[in-house]
Amino acid sequence: MAESSPNSEDTRSALERARERLYSTQSTPVDVRDQELHAPQAPELPHVWETSQEKPLIHTRHVHLAAIFFGITLSFFVLAAGVAAYLLYFGGNTVSVNNVAISVQGPSTIAGGDTVPLQITITNRNPAPVTHATIDVTFPSGTRSFENVFQDYPRYAEDLGTIAPGQTVTRSLKAIIFGQEGEAVSIPVSFTFGTPNSSATFRKPSTHELTITSSPLSLTVAAPTETVSGQTFNVALSVRSNAQTSIGNVVLGAAFPFGFSILSSSVPLQNGSFSLGTLKPGDTRTITITGALSGTENGKRAFRFSIGTSKGADDPTIAITYLTQQTDIAINAPFISTSIAINGNKTESAVLTSGARSTVTISYTNTLATAITNAEVDVQVSGGAVDYSSIQGGRGFYRSSDHTVAFTSDNDSTLARLEPGATGIGTFTFSTLSGSALRDPTVTFTVSVSGTRTGEANVPEVVTASKVVTVKVASAIGFTAQSLHSSGPFANTGPIPPVANVPTTYTILWSIQNAANATADAVVSTVLPSYITFTNVISPGADISYNSSTRTVTWRAGDLMANTVSQGAFQVSLAPSTSQKGSAPQLTGKASFSTYDRFAGIPLTLTADPVTTETKGDPGYVSANGRVQ
Repeated sequence: MAESSPNSEDTRSALERARERLYSTQSTPVDVRDQELHAPQAPELPHVWETSQEKPLIHTRHVHLAAIFFGITLSFFVLAAGVAAYLLYFGGNTVSVNNVAISVQGPSTIAGGDTVPLQITITNRNPAPVTHATIDVTFPSGTRSFENVFQDYPRYAEDLGTIAPGQTVTRSLKAIIFGQEGEAVSIPVSFTFGTPNSSATFRKPSTHELTITSSPLSLTVAAPTETVSGQTFNVALSVRSNAQTSIGNVVLGAAFPFGFSILSSSVPLQNGSFSLGTLKPGDTRTITITGALSGTENGKRAFRFSIGTSKGADDPTIAITYLTQQTDIAINAPFISTSIAINGNKTESAVLTSGARSTVTISYTNTLATAITNAEVDVQVSGGAVDYSSIQGGRGFYRSSDHTVAFTSDNDSTLARLEPGATGIGTFTFSTLSGSALRDPTVTFTVSVSGTRTGEANVPEVVTASKVVTVKVASAIGFTAQSLHSSGPFANTGPIPPVANVPTTYTILWSIQNAANATADAVVSTVLPSYITFTNVISPGADISYNSSTRTVTWRAGDLMANTVSQGAFQVSLAPSTSQKGSAPQLTGKASFSTYDRFAGIPLTLTADPVTTETKGDPGYVSANGRVQ
């Protein structure tokens, strides 16, 4: 639409005309009156209603970042709301061991043997119940039941079931606790529980400590801390009553280690216990045990002693143990190492022969890093098989008062000073008894050594050690074989002296004399010459057999008791040949005897020479009667 001339009639107001120009899409005409000013033409800007093909980039970016920020904020809000809801509905029902309180009330000091009262209080401070609640109390070893003092009471356990929030459970216990004076005792208490709808198990521990101020009975053990294998030593046990009244049926139990042998004790030991009877207040009883330890060097052995009371005077077994004490004794190497050899045999399994003379050799070595002065080696010989009158000291001195051979510097100058590693030997001889005089077939050698060494503080120190070796004496067996004609268990026939080609019968008699030890499986056998006939006549009851293939006669004498004589006899026939005239033909070969010594643990064998027609056992025998005519 063309704009009207200023001079034309225009009924519009100036305001309407200005609005029209403002919103007109055409160029604004320039008033000629203003041309002379030459004002610069402003750039033409699009109106807001015009459609544009381009989207402002900065406007789009602002919208995208805002959306991301809004999403993150919304997510955080949702997460926070979820956590808050969980804590609101579930967090208040969590169960913790820290919310369980355990209180153990009881005395802090007791006298041994007193009744100890304990009160255990458990409070559930959790907002939720606890299930499968269990209380467990472990008492020290030796604790007895309050209701029955003879009944062990090692622990107390109870299933408490479910404990509600805020609920308190209390249990009262009583136990009789024993122990040594000054001993600290711990009583562990354990409370375990679970939670609803869960298989997890929780544990809340606690401990009650107490100290034993005194014991009704006290025990003191005095023993060496170390010894040498085989050395004799003493253990002194002192039992004292600290009670206000008498205590009856007091028993001291002893558990000795492997390798310990008791030589003597001042109170008889019965089934591992010493019965001390009744002890009045303040009474003290002392028991002395003498023994020896054998074992490897650098090893410790534990001795355990328990003091208490038995149920009755006839039962030495401890029924109530007041206290137990352990003492360790170490086995060390001897400062002088010794070895003993008997007839050259250095083993302790050597066996002596009854009635025979034996040589004993003692070897010794200084095992210390320092010298030993005035060393002395004593060997005491004892046993029922020793002929004490036969002992000869050799390089040592024999003291007949205690049957000891002493090797000292008086008769061996090397013993005046033994340097580290120095060695020496000493010898002596003796004989064993035989026959009926041999009552106890053992010989014991007790080797004792002593000397002076310089200790770490350069103070002279006397050191001693000992060793015991016992050997066995084999049974003294006597075995003889002889031929008889006019005497013996059988009636023999034929001419005496024997005549060529004429049969003459003889009795063969075997005799076994067993003087000391019982033996087993005794057997005698011999082989008959080819010209001898076995007549199959044997002594009644004797297990005698003949093997015609090997021509062997065997007598199975069986077991032989000590100090007994056994005999077996059989008959043979001889028809001499003319080539045997003037001789005394053999009736048997050499006879062999064998048996097993049950005590010595060794086989024994003997032989007897062949028997001939010389019947020396017949009454009135003359040598001419044995020659073939």
